[in-house]
Amino acid sequence: MKTHLYFVCFQTEALVASHLDPDAFGAYMAVGTRKHTSGNVMFFEVDPIAAAKTLPLAGELEKRCPPHPDGGPRHSKYLGIYRVLESLPMEALGKLYLVTRDGRVLGLDAKPYDAAKEMRGPNLYTELCPVTPRVVSFLPPTRFAKFITDPANLVNVPRILFADSLLDRESDGRLAGYLPYLNPEHIVDCINEVAVAEKSAKTVERNPKLIAFYRTIRRGFFVGDQTGVKFYPFPSQDELDEKYHIWWRSASLD
Repeated sequence: MKTHLYFVCFQTEALVASHLDPDAFGAYMAVGTRKHTSGNVMFFEVDPIAAAKTLPLAGELEKRCPPHPDGGPRHSKYLGIYRVLESLPMEALGKLYLVTRDGRVLGLDAKPYDAAKEMRGPNLYTELCPVTPRVVSFLPPTRFAKFITDPANLVNVPRILFADSLLDRESDGRLAGYLPYLNPEHIVDCINEVAVAEKSAKTVERNPKLIAFYRTIRRGFFVGDQTGVKFYPFPSQDELDEKYHIWWRSASLD
């Protein structure tokens, strides 16, 4: 049976081998284990050949993830839980899968990103791995990724995965009422401060509780470092309603 390699990346990180295909693995991780009875999950499918360039996986994946003694598939075999994101070559990251609390799975493909059309902020970014703050930044996504991974900065990470989050406003300046943020007034205060000072980043929450997370996504997800970004666009509202309505209905129940 085929052995898949997955990188779990929703406010944590783990490299996991599994005999389950992405849909089955997502459902298993969200609802199919006593260790994690219910919750959103995000993971990348990883190309093991590309990953073997930086990880000791060449010819070892099947050995490290053998079937159960009765021949049944192994659901998950953890191969790493620390500094996984920075250890994987960018080209090893394949499709990004978003899993709802009840195990519905949506796969996103990486698409070219035109940084030349970027507009300056303020922007709200939800960092997912390896750190998890929610921040407001005047920088557009590619420049933000470059800034947060710059070793010349006192606070930096080697690589970052983050979501571009919605900041829709009412006519009176308040955040739109449909946005499920727990601290909308504080977010507006941070937006105003960043807009005036054109700050690179201001922390809104150090470890936010991501309520109805998928309903807060604007452009999509970015993986970035000093070499550039990989962009996974989120579907449009029409696509969510028409093409992915079962997944979207599940995501909207949070």
